Amino acid sequence: MSLLKQLPMNFFKKGTFLMVLALGLFTTSLVAQDATAASLYNKGLASLKAKDYETGYPQIEAALKAAEAEGNEKVVTLAKKNGAKAAYNLGSAKRKAKAYDEALTLFARGIELNPDYSSNYMGRAQALDGKGDKIEAVKAYISAAGLAEKGGKADRAVQLVKKAGSIVGKLYSGKNYAGAIEAGKAHLALKETDKVHYYLGQSFSKTKDNANAATHINKAVELATAAGTAVPDKYYWAQGNILEATGNKADALAAYKKITGEKYKANADFKVKELSGK
Repeated sequence: MSLLKQLPMNFFKKGTFLMVLALGLFTTSLVAQDATAASLYNKGLASLKAKDYETGYPQIEAALKAAEAEGNEKVVTLAKKNGAKAAYNLGSAKRKAKAYDEALTLFARGIELNPDYSSNYMGRAQALDGKGDKIEAVKAYISAAGLAEKGGKADRAVQLVKKAGSIVGKLYSGKNYAGAIEAGKAHLALKETDKVHYYLGQSFSKTKDNANAATHINKAVELATAAGTAVPDKYYWAQGNILEATGNKADALAAYKKITGEKYKANADFKVKELSGK
């Protein structure tokens, strides 16, 4: 009897199973090797549409890597565009979970993928603010505002500038005058606003630097006047106080006389009488 005839039937069953398994693994390997940048991108895009950013973001990154290797410029462009959006959405989830460093890494990658997409700058600002890095947060908000304005999103730009200014204001109201001055300077280096000049004027006043205080409070009044809106009484009150401290009583008197609102009026009238000798 031949050796083949001597082998039990279950041997052939096991052998067949092993061959099928091996063939299956080989086929799977081929499919993985044949995965194109386009197919990887489509999978990633499907995950993003389902708002599964944890899955979709790395899929888009894999698609980008494959597209660069293939020289597929169309997929490279699409992967960078949607990769920036995916980085923002995943970064936002990390930020909300207070995983600030992870969030910042994602926002930085999003900016790298698409420097013109303002949301990652906004996310970066929010993460920096949450982490306590107020100066960099101010810069990031202003950068985001500039891009939003460039992209035709004027309303968003206004809100982002307000957020940057509110950081300066919170530092001032929290009596962190040194922090307010540093954050205010960072803000003004990128974007001038009357409110930030006001906070700087007040912060310098609190630190007894009346010369710088006068420069900024005068600029706050100037910008508010140029905007064509009513100058807040608190600006005139601060201006009067600061100019009086510098010894400029004539201009201080003029500032006090411009106050009309109830909150400051009584004190302003007292100052007018005091400085005019009446």
